[in-house]
Amino acid sequence: MPLEYASIALGVVAILLGFSPTIPTQVLGVALGIAGIVASRRARKTDYRKDLPATVGFVCSIAGIVVSAVTPLFALIIAIVQGAIG
Repeated sequence: MPLEYASIALGVVAILLGFSPTIPTQVLGVALGIAGIVASRRARKTDYRKDLPATVGFVCSIAGIVVSAVTPLFALIIAIVQGAIG
């Protein structure tokens, strides 16, 4: 599979893992998002004509990192607030 399409796939999987109920899978989503960014940068560096799919993979990977990183952070904040209230 070419790197630009692998980066798209990694980004989409990272987004999906961000919605999983367990924190270890969300951390795995962050790792896959980082791998997607690296793959998209390498695809763009090897051939400039792959710019559009590499950019799509880059954006998907960034979105996957954000979703996967923010969800456990919100869960932690909610747990702290519930512990303080109750």
